[in-house]
Amino acid sequence: MNKTVSTITYPRRRFVRKIMTGLGKLLLSVLTDVEINGRERLPQKGPMILAGNHAAVLEAVMMAVYTPGMVEFLGNGDIPFDPNYAFITQAYGLIPINRGNLDQKGLQMGMDVLKQGGILGIFPEGGIWDPAQMQAQIGVAWLSYRSQTPIIPVGFGGIRAGLQEALSFKHPRLVMNVGEVIPPVTISDNGMTMKANLEMAANQVLSAITSLVPEDEYEKMVSHMDDAYELEVYLHSLDGELPLPEGLAIQHGPAYARFLFNPTLMDVLVRNLKLPIKPIKFVFRQLDLSPLIAAWQSILDYLQINPGFFTYRFGMEEGLSVRQALEELCRLGQWASESCYALTINPIRRYRNARTGALVIERGGCFPRSM
Repeated sequence: MNKTVSTITYPRRRFVRKIMTGLGKLLLSVLTDVEINGRERLPQKGPMILAGNHAAVLEAVMMAVYTPGMVEFLGNGDIPFDPNYAFITQAYGLIPINRGNLDQKGLQMGMDVLKQGGILGIFPEGGIWDPAQMQAQIGVAWLSYRSQTPIIPVGFGGIRAGLQEALSFKHPRLVMNVGEVIPPVTISDNGMTMKANLEMAANQVLSAITSLVPEDEYEKMVSHMDDAYELEVYLHSLDGELPLPEGLAIQHGPAYARFLFNPTLMDVLVRNLKLPIKPIKFVFRQLDLSPLIAAWQSILDYLQINPGFFTYRFGMEEGLSVRQALEELCRLGQWASESCYALTINPIRRYRNARTGALVIERGGCFPRSM
């Protein structure tokens, strides 16, 4: 008789995880004010998928600490973890997923956890770079459909600044709202492709999650959904400003500007991946363009290794536009350097103030402390 061999054993690392979750619960009780609604719905055993919103790192901590059963997490496997807490994720262990690229191995490991009656923790937004403004990744729907496992949506609040405030002894209020169980995903004969059906199901799961996020928290996260971006690029000679040569105009500047206003992504490139991109922070009448060109090229070189980095985070069209903008900027920078011209690059973001409705114009990008 053939016996199916699992790619992962569930549960695993029991002793280490019990210590970590016990310590985590103690620290949260001392440093924060935790409110859990619907706690009775958190499972003791599976198969079950816990799906939550993702704005920082505390959601995973709270999910692991307060769920009676042991949670096995799907997590990022395409980039190194933040050095500040990499040791924690390494000690607890997770199933690495190469986000933005088809990762059959990671998904199969998730399937094997569910087949063994496990509890799988997943964050359908797939990352923390643009909370509440990202499309759901279909992995949650695929896993539920293939294993016929129900899903419990979880909405978190107070998370974004929660860790920093807790470490500063400000005793932040953290909220964990546990929703009603969602039945396993099914596929209807509706003329849609399998992928389209899974995308629809994943978005329904994400909608259930966001409905559980505290209202004031959600309003903060979606306050920039209608942001508009543009990129001003100026060429300078000793005689003054010059028009950009035909064929060297930056056609995809808005996508690059949006990238410069996303400090989380730049922080990943600097701290996690250690790319030398700090020269992109300030470009005003810059004559020595070699560090800037090297910074742009380092990102393009990384995209050769991980082509889904931007498309996963910004969507296919916008992600490809970021890459094209980098290529255009490299060409312009190389030409300007050879011609002894200086460059000014000024990203702009326009949005409406959520409370007053006034138009706000920001210039220069929004950079993380690591830069």
